[in-house]
Amino acid sequence: MSNNREFWRNNVVFGLASIVIGVVNYAYHVVLAHVLGPGDYGDLTAFLNVAALLALPGAVVTLLYTRLGRRAATSRGEAMGLWAMGIGLWVGLWAGRQPIAAILHVNPRLMAVFALEVVPSLALAANTGIVQRARWFVWVGLLGVLNTGFRMLAALGAAFIHFGLMGVGWLEGIAAWLTWGVSRRLASRVAEIGEPSRANVVAGTAVVGTINVLMTVADGLISKSALPPVAAGWFNGLATIGHTVQVLANSFGTVMLTSIIAHPAHSHRFLWITAGIYAGLAALAEVVFWRAGPWVVAVILGPRFLAVVPWLPYYTLGMIAAGFLNIAMLYSVGQKQWVVMGTSAAGLVVWVYRLLPLTSVTGFVRVTTGTMGITLAATGVVLAWGAVRVRPKQPARG
Repeated sequence: MSNNREFWRNNVVFGLASIVIGVVNYAYHVVLAHVLGPGDYGDLTAFLNVAALLALPGAVVTLLYTRLGRRAATSRGEAMGLWAMGIGLWVGLWAGRQPIAAILHVNPRLMAVFALEVVPSLALAANTGIVQRARWFVWVGLLGVLNTGFRMLAALGAAFIHFGLMGVGWLEGIAAWLTWGVSRRLASRVAEIGEPSRANVVAGTAVVGTINVLMTVADGLISKSALPPVAAGWFNGLATIGHTVQVLANSFGTVMLTSIIAHPAHSHRFLWITAGIYAGLAALAEVVFWRAGPWVVAVILGPRFLAVVPWLPYYTLGMIAAGFLNIAMLYSVGQKQWVVMGTSAAGLVVWVYRLLPLTSVTGFVRVTTGTMGITLAATGVVLAWGAVRVRPKQPARG
């Protein structure tokens, strides 16, 4: 069937782009982890996580525009609102930079520079969502490659020109602005498609986007505040590797979401194929991390991070579970069934609550993996129960 071929083609295209983005992103962290060492690398990941947290509305905006498409309501005033929000987020960080930096034990000026990428983030997010809804996954992938490519130039500058983290931060911001410029031209070519923005769809989609982002950055930020600098650097290096599995789930889940929107009658097949692809790749990653953990850590992070090797396979199990939760939530967006948000949100709250009092990397790893596993099990029960409830009754025989 044509929709099956389109589904597989989009998965291959976006999957390959995600692999390229992942490799370049790994190279970025390889260079900077080797150059900076655990202490300064912990600062870098704190800056990146703060920027990601500030840009959290961007993930929500991308998901909303992916769900709703480019409509007549997408006007100049809407675009101005997105830019005003981006500027407001950065100004808010600048105003509160001192206490935030004190909590995270980082330089407040550097933190503000790294957050400059937040200014165009919401406009870029909207354009990305519009292009995704049009299912132009080649262009979506190229946008991601463009952005990570500029980030890699920043890392190479730090390594070979020795301009330090300040220069990396400025180039990160420039990369976001250039990527927005390209995305704007692409989005303007998309025909008006989509559906009315009903309140329940907007609210549910926004909550799913928020949960997904918080599950990506919460442990890194909390560890930077709670752990000594070197231990925080170790854990954030561990998270750099482990969260890759979770991000992989998001790329497959995005293709699944757009396929469900286009062909709702085949939603269950898209879900099971997506979950199967992700399960196979996640299992492969787990085997590699288990059998070749020292090599993976030494290549990606450097020999000063070898202390994290024993934790890597166990932490990855938690990230695999988080990836399945990501897929389940994106499925709920496509189906407009929001019960999965309840288990995911509850798991997020419990996870953060359990992380806050911890003072060791071992504790962070155990709590993360245990909480994500339990949350995934609860979500599976909810999905199975919902499937049983909606199963059509068989006609009586005789």
